[in-house]
Amino acid sequence: MAGNGEQKFISIYKAYVDEIYQYIFLRTGYDVSLAEDLTQDIFLEVYKGINGFRGLCSERTWVFKIAKNRLFDFYRKQYSQPSDTIPIDGNLIEQISDYNQDLEEYLQTTYESQRVRECLRQLPQQYKIVLLLKYIEEKRVKEIAQILDKSPKSVESMLQRARGAFINLYGKEEK
Repeated sequence: MAGNGEQKFISIYKAYVDEIYQYIFLRTGYDVSLAEDLTQDIFLEVYKGINGFRGLCSERTWVFKIAKNRLFDFYRKQYSQPSDTIPIDGNLIEQISDYNQDLEEYLQTTYESQRVRECLRQLPQQYKIVLLLKYIEEKRVKEIAQILDKSPKSVESMLQRARGAFINLYGKEEK
């Protein structure tokens, strides 16, 4: 890449690196090293593609499109890894009247709380990914299924188990 493209990359990098890092950091469950690695991968793709950028959208839109694609690739790869399942305490779930709604409110309003982060950190990767896609990315089940290359039925089932596991961990953290 000769001078002009390199200058353009440096300008884009300086303008968006912090914003992209924060975006990725939130969506990887506050994993610093993972967010750093993914941010580096994203800007490597930006660097490689800078000469092909035609300006059909803003630079910010283009960089975020690369970031989202890279993040979804990461989710897909992680989701396909085998992981352990967590036994669910059925009594705890029954204590919550409409636990899907309650969980959605918990994740959306208190996601940054230490307890929620700790619970997410303890979840198997597949559970964490479907919960992040559902409640942070605000994707519908059909969209999650497309991202993860799974059937909507499979995603529904995984979401159910992930919610139950989260509630189970959240209940234990409370004690």
